[in-house]
Amino acid sequence: GVDVYFEVEKLHINDPQAVRLLTIYASLYQNESESKSTLIRWGIRVRFADGSSVFANRPCYGYRRNQDGLLEIVPEEAEIVRQIFRWHREGRSLRSISKALADKGIKSPRGHSKWSIETIRKILNNEKYYGNVLLQKTYISNYFAAKQSVNNGELERYVITGHHQPIIEGG
Repeated sequence: GVDVYFEVEKLHINDPQAVRLLTIYASLYQNESESKSTLIRWGIRVRFADGSSVFANRPCYGYRRNQDGLLEIVPEEAEIVRQIFRWHREGRSLRSISKALADKGIKSPRGHSKWSIETIRKILNNEKYYGNVLLQKTYISNYFAAKQSVNNGELERYVITGHHQPIIEGG
């Protein structure tokens, strides 16, 4: 029983004709939004393909961006990354590595005293430590919910080898 007035459209919600017009407007706005989204995603993929995407220089633990926006090694963090890889090659479990880091008082990338197993797993599986970049690891699978999903081959992925100085050799 409450009337809502849309000033831009100059419509009252209690008017049955207005409801039809609002439905049409909503449909048009949704189509426009989907078109813009499609163009943005296309632009992102073009930059992935030609290697000019800003995501290629997104730093992870052991790296920072230099004044030119390119990845450079953070020596102290890089040594910790190398130690994690050495322990893993020696056959240590992720839990054992986490405990060893905590015992040495080494803070996690987010400054916690304990390293999560998932953080160590991500470090060991990150191609950036070998000097490479993999783009489009994730994508938006549900437009309306903006749900991000892991790209398991649904979309093309882009690899840039030798992109920056590696922390780990031989990858």
